[in-house]
Amino acid sequence: MAGSMSIAFGGIVAFFFRGVNLVVALGTVLFCTHQMTREHYGSFVLGLTIIGVVNAASGGLTAATAYQVANQRRAPALAMFNGGVLSISLGAVAVLTGLFISSVLTGEAHRESLAIGAACAAIISNSVVAGTFLGRDSLVRYNFALVCPPAFSLVAIVIAFLVNSGPNTPSLALEMYAVGQWLAVAVMALSGGVLLRGSSIDSGIIKAVARFAALAGVASGISYLNYRADVFVVKHFEGESGVAVYSLAVYLAESVWQVSGSLALAAYARLGSLSRPEAAHLTTRVMRHTVVLLGCICVALCVVAGGLQDYLFGAEYDGMASALRFLLPGVLLYGLAQSFSGFYTYQRGMPWVSSVVAGAGLVIDISLAFVLIPRMGVNGAALASAVAYSTAITAGLIVFARSEHLSPSQLFRFGKQDIQDYRALITRLRALHG
Repeated sequence: MAGSMSIAFGGIVAFFFRGVNLVVALGTVLFCTHQMTREHYGSFVLGLTIIGVVNAASGGLTAATAYQVANQRRAPALAMFNGGVLSISLGAVAVLTGLFISSVLTGEAHRESLAIGAACAAIISNSVVAGTFLGRDSLVRYNFALVCPPAFSLVAIVIAFLVNSGPNTPSLALEMYAVGQWLAVAVMALSGGVLLRGSSIDSGIIKAVARFAALAGVASGISYLNYRADVFVVKHFEGESGVAVYSLAVYLAESVWQVSGSLALAAYARLGSLSRPEAAHLTTRVMRHTVVLLGCICVALCVVAGGLQDYLFGAEYDGMASALRFLLPGVLLYGLAQSFSGFYTYQRGMPWVSSVVAGAGLVIDISLAFVLIPRMGVNGAALASAVAYSTAITAGLIVFARSEHLSPSQLFRFGKQDIQDYRALITRLRALHG
């Protein structure tokens, strides 16, 4: 039964696919940094940041669809079909927005706007299919829905750059990124399309998905901006070159969250079906595992940061290592936000709580960024983010503990059940190896 699966083992299953996604992302970063100038790569990152906001907000559609299936017990076909009606409408809005912006711009910006709009539409379209898989606890298919888009985008970028006889520009990279996203939509549509047989439009479900998606989307979008909006402040003070350096530090720091995201993902489907006290208990278990695993990874990254900078990116991206070290303490603490968000989204049906926490962090981050970046450069941006992460999640955990009547020891003290998670993991891995 799903409820009997240990958090550690479920996290390993999810982390395998997150690891694939991480490899794809690293491949994209390494290929683009070596094929583009530092300034062009910085412009590419700014375009991806805009796409990332939409990607994060479309997580609201994923969460809303998953909530309908896991918590409201809707038939997967019905939830996906009616969520799909909404996603198609929003995708059309994204395309039209890209067309409008491109109409008032010229040159590279014209092409970039069209590509960004097209990529956003594809991401929105894929989100409902992913949510259906998540709600059904089909973690393998759900993770394929996460892995395919960036993988296809990387392949498209590589092919285009290798056959291109001119300079590899940000607009070309963004156009190929959009092509890859749409290829993934085609694959996922074929994969999930069989679920749509016999479905019909239900305005009640569409409205419910829209309301939930709006709240969850705002929460996810603000959370994304909480650790991305400062790149625009970096752009203002340090230019595209500074964006390129800082974005690499952020990328490596955020890779740590693949672990915490995997642990949280393993519990999402169960959070919606458990009682509130049981869900709170499960959330604290995930948080404890998160602290242990992320703590080890962050210490290791801090030690090898200089070597990673020299080996992966070279002297052109000098300053990345120090910015990464400034980010890591905040990254460790904010890794708990995914478990926190899962509880309020999938158990309580209150995704807005996460947006309040993320919004507070965003305000702190931007405020500090304008003070620290002129004085410390990209290190100032990293320090501002670390302080914002730490302050925001600490406040969120205080709210969580008080509302669920938990003491600090209940949040972070390891017990027999936590140790049993690792024993169960070792037993399962031995069985698989045998």
